[in-house]
Amino acid sequence: MKKPTVLLILCFLTIGAYSQVFNTSSTLGKGNFSAGFEPVIYINGGNDLGLFLHGGAGLTSNVDLGVKLGIFGGSTYVGGDLEFEVGKNFSISAGAHAFNDLAIDGTALFTLPLAGNVSLYTGADMDIIFANEILIPVWIPVGLEVGIKNKVSFILESQIKITNVGYHVLGGGLNFYF
Repeated sequence: MKKPTVLLILCFLTIGAYSQVFNTSSTLGKGNFSAGFEPVIYINGGNDLGLFLHGGAGLTSNVDLGVKLGIFGGSTYVGGDLEFEVGKNFSISAGAHAFNDLAIDGTALFTLPLAGNVSLYTGADMDIIFANEILIPVWIPVGLEVGIKNKVSFILESQIKITNVGYHVLGGGLNFYF
């Protein structure tokens, strides 16, 4: 009875923010790959729907490369990052993306393993967007990864916007590991 209640509470904690990380602080091991899809809702006065496709490749035992493609009505998001595992449950990543404007990205994540194949993660996520003026949105990501089958995880994720720039997004989808 206790475990389902805790999982339900954690699911509700992740609702109401921004989906861009789609990842815990764990990196893929060398030679390992991942592929995932994540429908998202952007919340900024109106609600816009989109779809992210994610891919990853382990470059070393503690560094991986991630790529993202997002489709949103008339706009496309293309990005990539390198993630560095710097501790057992902590990682940092840096990358770039184009989504109407060019931006560089930085993320720090901490993962809290819960029970079995369930992990809660949070941290800080920041973009530097090179638009007509430089914009710097900052978010607090909150995500829940649940291993549902061998090498398949369900990820429910959000990022809480803490600056005036940006928007909230809620996303969830499946990630496959090879």
